[in-house]
Amino acid sequence: MQEFFQQLTPRWFQRAHVYVGSIGPCFHDFRFRFSQDEKGKQITASVYTNKCFELAEDVETRDFDWTEDGVEALKQWLEEKFQQWSANVSAK
Repeated sequence: MQEFFQQLTPRWFQRAHVYVGSIGPCFHDFRFRFSQDEKGKQITASVYTNKCFELAEDVETRDFDWTEDGVEALKQWLEEKFQQWSANVSAK
């Protein structure tokens, strides 16, 4: 699992209502975005590539409960999406 994904915990998500990040070289990177609902019960995770979230055409989004189990599921989903992205980049 990617080192960054390993550090994610329910408490980590308290740092911002929206958080964006990326892994990889600029303009060829795996990007992700986390946002929280107003009640603090769910985290929406999105993955996309090569553009900002608002312009990306390949956004995949999934909601997760803001619990230990929900964050573990989120981490697994991110890792799965990262591995898919990595395999596609390697094939090019």
